[in-house]
Amino acid sequence: MHALLLTAKDWATWDDTYAFIQGGGDDYADSNFSRNMFEDLDYQFMLFFDRQKHLRWVAGIDPASGQYGSCPDQEGPCGWANSYADRLKPLLDSTQPLASTRLEYQQDQSYYATIHPILRTDESGPMQGWLIQVQLLDGKWREQMAAQTGREVDISPVPSSGPPSGLQITPTDDGRIHVEKILTLNGYDEPMVLGTYLTRDAFLERMATVRYAQWWTAGLLLTVIVFVLLLLEIVVLRPLRQLALFTQQVKQDNADAEPPERLLNRQDEIGALSREFLHLIQHQRHRTSQLLNLSQTDHLTGLANRRLFDEQLTALMSEPQPPIPVACILLDIDYFKRYNDFLGHPAGDQCLTRLAECLQQTVRHHAIERSLLARVGGEEFAVILPGTSPTAIIKLANALCIAVSRMTLQNDKAPLGIITVSVGAAICTTDELSPSILLARCDAALYRAKQQGRNRVASDLGKASRSHADERL
Repeated sequence: MHALLLTAKDWATWDDTYAFIQGGGDDYADSNFSRNMFEDLDYQFMLFFDRQKHLRWVAGIDPASGQYGSCPDQEGPCGWANSYADRLKPLLDSTQPLASTRLEYQQDQSYYATIHPILRTDESGPMQGWLIQVQLLDGKWREQMAAQTGREVDISPVPSSGPPSGLQITPTDDGRIHVEKILTLNGYDEPMVLGTYLTRDAFLERMATVRYAQWWTAGLLLTVIVFVLLLLEIVVLRPLRQLALFTQQVKQDNADAEPPERLLNRQDEIGALSREFLHLIQHQRHRTSQLLNLSQTDHLTGLANRRLFDEQLTALMSEPQPPIPVACILLDIDYFKRYNDFLGHPAGDQCLTRLAECLQQTVRHHAIERSLLARVGGEEFAVILPGTSPTAIIKLANALCIAVSRMTLQNDKAPLGIITVSVGAAICTTDELSPSILLARCDAALYRAKQQGRNRVASDLGKASRSHADERL
């Protein structure tokens, strides 16, 4: 059938045919058409239509009588072509000059038709008409198909009971199997039934071979799928789950979270992603640590700032049972405003820095566990002392006051001529733990120290706290 379509294209895109359909080429028919040509080329007849869909020429063998004819119209010896021309004429469409095929059944005969627009040899236009070539699917065609395929082949119209659904297999009395299937070349073709006969044993053998091949194919496909899934699990999914677990741990602020070593050692995209992600997390942790340090450190003295002091004090007083007494020492530089105004802020900053170093060394010397020294104001410093006895608190407060005075930092605006500090100390017992109460007592004690002449220590340690502390000594 494909060969017939190629033959129709050769005829329809021939310059002589192009001139013939326009009225030229007087010897075209005599020179090109003959009975032997149609018998040798194995197709039945040809129909030539002009652009107005008028039949201009018929050449070929009458399917009914077997007589050869070549006529300029449908009259006379070529009248047998009328029914074929009328049935195929509606397929001609000048708006879509494309080659097409058609499978038809007419006058108890099946035939195959190819339709091609008539163009120049280079297939340029304008189109001048159509060429239709017809091949009968008759006994001769069946013999040729049997010789080529080794099987009997027949084409018949769809029975009145309707077309068969799918492939129909019917055993016969002579030990063969008749197989039928609907045959259509185009969506607009009338459906035909293509049938053939197979030897039952050969058919069953082939079916067994097909089933065997299907089982082997299915088994091989299943094996490949399992292997691919296993490979996907080992190479991709498991490492991705490990990476996802690491990201979840990081999201939960787990500072110890680290991706598995084997994930970092992978030399592929997942390994590169893991290493890059770890680098980003480490960089983020470093920056977070820096930011946390900046947010909790006084930029001038390097001591803890007021924010860290408040957080630490609140945390100590919020610890679960059993609670412990918490003490605080508050220090204020005497006459520091006069010092600052007289010598200037750079000198004031230098004074604060040296004073912070002195206080830090003194607190460290007393080695009170969990103590915290902080700068809580412009010239104010504070020490948190959890679980410390009143005796140790007073001892540290006096040591701080003495250590500052021994620095002999000159302050001409002070009565003593040097930098000194006033100190207030207080403690909260276990039944009254409150940051506000503790700081209020420290402020009151510091105020008394200033009223009493400065450069001294005043305390509010309470009898209950004092006796409790003495017992712990």
